[in-house]
Amino acid sequence: MFALVDGTRFFANCSTIYKPELDGKPVLIVAGQGISIASNRKSSDLKIKKFEPIWTNIDKLRLHGGVAIQANFDTLGHISDNFQSSLKDFLPGARIYHYSVDESFIDLSHQYRIGVDLDELMGTVRKSVYRATGVATGAGVANTLTLAKCASWASKNIPKYKGKCVLQTQCDIDDVLAQMNVKDVWNIGAAYARHLMHEGITNALQLKKCNSKSYQAKYGINLANVISELNGKQVLSFGEAPKKQQVWSTKSYRDRLSNVDTLHTELAHHVSEVMAKVRGQKSLIMNVSFFVASSPYDSCDQFSQRITVDYEEGVSDTGHVLKTLTTALPKLLPPCLVKQPVYKVGCGSTRMVDAEARQYGLFDTFDNREVLNQTVDHLNVRFGKGAIAFASQSRIYKEKAGNLPIQKLESYFSNINQLIKIKCV
Repeated sequence: MFALVDGTRFFANCSTIYKPELDGKPVLIVAGQGISIASNRKSSDLKIKKFEPIWTNIDKLRLHGGVAIQANFDTLGHISDNFQSSLKDFLPGARIYHYSVDESFIDLSHQYRIGVDLDELMGTVRKSVYRATGVATGAGVANTLTLAKCASWASKNIPKYKGKCVLQTQCDIDDVLAQMNVKDVWNIGAAYARHLMHEGITNALQLKKCNSKSYQAKYGINLANVISELNGKQVLSFGEAPKKQQVWSTKSYRDRLSNVDTLHTELAHHVSEVMAKVRGQKSLIMNVSFFVASSPYDSCDQFSQRITVDYEEGVSDTGHVLKTLTTALPKLLPPCLVKQPVYKVGCGSTRMVDAEARQYGLFDTFDNREVLNQTVDHLNVRFGKGAIAFASQSRIYKEKAGNLPIQKLESYFSNINQLIKIKCV
């Protein structure tokens, strides 16, 4: 048996854990240039949609006393770590796989074998996590990972389950699947859902009754695995996530970049983001790409440029890639940056190798300065992103305030100047 413990509206609720004055008010979490990426239950009840520009909903937020909060991924990451640690503390020795920042799969095979009441156990787990972290969770239990995902969906969307759903009988499984839209099934993307709906398959129970072999021939092994798992046959297992074969960091700018120094520092920032990800998964890059582009909606002559530089040796040193950027920058610039301001920039790598499997040559002289970079990464995790950086990463760009009242989520865990202040009265 597998359990999935899933943070309820994780980004929105975690952003208000230390802001009790926002309890009961609609909240939107904003990232990038004012795009909402998460919302709490109150916002959803008001039909405020995610992944839209914040200004399309700002009047409705104001009318109901709601707020928009700028996402702080440093704080959210620390809360996620606490959430996952609390599960390990409550279930010592259990196999736990942290699927995402707000989801963890737990292998409950041992508890099931010795006759533990799984419904009661999940209730206790939810209370323990909430007491330790303030994170509200839903919990779903079933005998396959896909059905555990379905149970987690039911725990949040079917009122009778009240936050925890254990699917052990075929009757309970079919009842949940009949109420679940096919597009909500794990690993059913938008393309699969569209094709299935054209065939008249609108809910998960109908998908379960399909023949896995015929659908494998029609759509591939992934959909066949979903059907098998819905029928209680274990196909998927959890373990270490495969390493990414490419990594990117990009950003679009509401206030265009029309200064060379500003463009340089923004690209340098994206270099540091990419290289931190590369080191985090213990990889080396064999090439690096930089790109800049103007907006298709601007009245200037359109401009887009991308440069890729190959490396003979695998690279994980941020400083080395920053030198590559300095050399490549003149080739990236439009003929006149003032007349063709940059709207979007990015950095990435499309060729990566495993650092642990790398074979060193006898006469290799290239130094990735592993100790230096590991120290920088450690300090930035402990004290907040950007606590220590190369001089070229000193960002000049500051977005103009505009008229949107976006609140800030403090770095409670990494910035001593932003600790929570408590007043005793």
